[in-house]
Amino acid sequence: MRWAVSSGCRSPKKSSLREGRRMKRFSGLLRLYVWHMKLSVSRAMMYRFDFVTGLVISIALSGIGPFVQYLYFTNTRGYPGWTLDQVLLFQGLLLLWFGLRDLLFGDLRNTVMNMVWKGEFDRLLLKPYPPIGVLLCSGFQLNGIGSCIAGVSLTVVSYMRLHVPFEWTMAPLLLLLLISGVVLFMAITIFYCAIVIMLVQMGRIGEMMDMVTNFGNYPINIYPALLQMAMVTCLPFAVWTYYPAQILLDRADNGLWLAAACCFGLFGLSIMYWNRSLRKYTSAGG
Repeated sequence: MRWAVSSGCRSPKKSSLREGRRMKRFSGLLRLYVWHMKLSVSRAMMYRFDFVTGLVISIALSGIGPFVQYLYFTNTRGYPGWTLDQVLLFQGLLLLWFGLRDLLFGDLRNTVMNMVWKGEFDRLLLKPYPPIGVLLCSGFQLNGIGSCIAGVSLTVVSYMRLHVPFEWTMAPLLLLLLISGVVLFMAITIFYCAIVIMLVQMGRIGEMMDMVTNFGNYPINIYPALLQMAMVTCLPFAVWTYYPAQILLDRADNGLWLAAACCFGLFGLSIMYWNRSLRKYTSAGG
């Protein structure tokens, strides 16, 4: 009886210790990410002219997509249920998402490929933090700020032209979709990293993933019903641009909650797949 009581008393302590270690690792990864951010900014400031030139070019190139959509919309019937200003709002949110994605994790693919090819990935296995956490913290890329600026500008201008009143209840929903979108992209990136460490010579797997995610670059209601359901559940790309646009247009449906939940579900699956791939990892040498 004493043993049972004492073991029951130790159990909460062990769980609290585990929680403390997890929080310590998480805070350490946040500090590591901030350090990578500062390093990227300092590198950009060393070559300010190149950075400013690249920023201007990035903003200019970001305008190609909305311009193409404008030409398509004015010369065809456009998208069912979407006006020109609504499509421009969608394009602005899409540019903003592209910018945030590249800003947070834009350099991650090149980093993991170089580390695996050169045999440097083994060093991450010796660090006190989870290897996938260290990889995710190394993806910051300042070049994504150009698309962010273009996206915010186009979103604000097109939203003002629509004259749709902004309600403060929209803010928490937009924040939820932003977090869900980042979590979904992290899940896709983790799947990519898991494939890289297993195959090493991966061919065009990155391009294939990009082709699949490109389905999220258009309103999902232009697709067949089965594909629409897939983009809310199995591959919930709708959280990136479609549902944020629907919220701002005050016509969102309850599907956004399902899409957000599926994002976190896919993230859990990606972690499981990563751990399984890590157990089968064999060094590429170097």
